[in-house]
Amino acid sequence: MTAKPSRPPALVFDRAHMVADTIAMVLDGEGYAAHAAVTYRDAKRAFQALPDLSLMVIHADTPGERRGSMLLQAALRERPTTAMVVVSSRMPEDLAPFPQSAVFLEKPFDRAQLLEAIDRARSSRPATRKPG
Repeated sequence: MTAKPSRPPALVFDRAHMVADTIAMVLDGEGYAAHAAVTYRDAKRAFQALPDLSLMVIHADTPGERRGSMLLQAALRERPTTAMVVVSSRMPEDLAPFPQSAVFLEKPFDRAQLLEAIDRARSSRPATRKPG
């Protein structure tokens, strides 16, 4: 009997419950094991519990707020192959800096736009993990 391949883990962090849950539902439907978080504490806990994190969809920081960026920077250091999508209703130039390897997706967006951004993020990440 062959073991069923595990679904790649994904982390969604957005302060709006409806947004986080909807993105997680789309990701689940696309074969991810999505974890939605609406607080930084929950997002950080999920990040730490997911060593094989494949994808992060994170609400962008606004000036003066660095929590999403802290998760993105941790992913760059600890899980460099993680694909990253940054979402916001603001334009990138109005946001706190985020990694160049992250793909920006402007709110509102639909399912097709989300999946296209994820494809771009997956293609821009390194192919192999850093030796650890």
